[in-house]
Amino acid sequence: MFRAIAPVALALTAAGTTSAGSIVEPFIETFDSNSAGWTNFTGAAALDWFPGGGPNGSAYASGIYNLQNASGFFPPVVLRAEDGSDASGDALVGDWIASGIVGFTLDIRHDLDQPLTIFGRFATPQNNPGASAFSSITVEPNTWTTVVFDVTEDSTDIISFGSGDYQSIFSNIGNVQLGFEVPQGLAGQDIPVRVDIDNAGVVIPGPGGAALLSIASIGLLRRRR
Repeated sequence: MFRAIAPVALALTAAGTTSAGSIVEPFIETFDSNSAGWTNFTGAAALDWFPGGGPNGSAYASGIYNLQNASGFFPPVVLRAEDGSDASGDALVGDWIASGIVGFTLDIRHDLDQPLTIFGRFATPQNNPGASAFSSITVEPNTWTTVVFDVTEDSTDIISFGSGDYQSIFSNIGNVQLGFEVPQGLAGQDIPVRVDIDNAGVVIPGPGGAALLSIASIGLLRRRR
């Protein structure tokens, strides 16, 4: 699949407020009570919410995307945490560079009958510019999987900064948008894909810790249920 990212094609939501300069604290969204302001692929409706069935029997949020809407060129956004909808109480909004954030982590599950590569877009509150990234972790069908995006300046996960650059985007994050790369030959087909999410948030190393991503370090940030 050819990964070409155009900032205009992905800029689909309304502008929010400015987040420049605000510090982001370590945070993991566990969706304990509701979908926490996260929205669906259009950004117009809240994600579905389920009180159980998550990675540890926990609550989780979920969205559906039909592949008949996919172009086969741009990866679809299915799950949105955006400044305009106050997702997670804007806990993800702010200056990720000054905050020392090195990664974005989530537990994810899908029901397509083949593995998926997870896509992430990290954008300003105005939704442009934005950085596009692909996780190196493949998600098998019907299996909760921890996915991590390296969001450091030299990350190999990030494939495009659109019309911006690392400093202009990650010093002013307002929107986090998640989706997947559509498998070859499935774009345009009437196939609904449900994507579930839990334990989504930012990774900040502890004092003296190396700014490297690892599943072990992420596990320490997760809240016990």
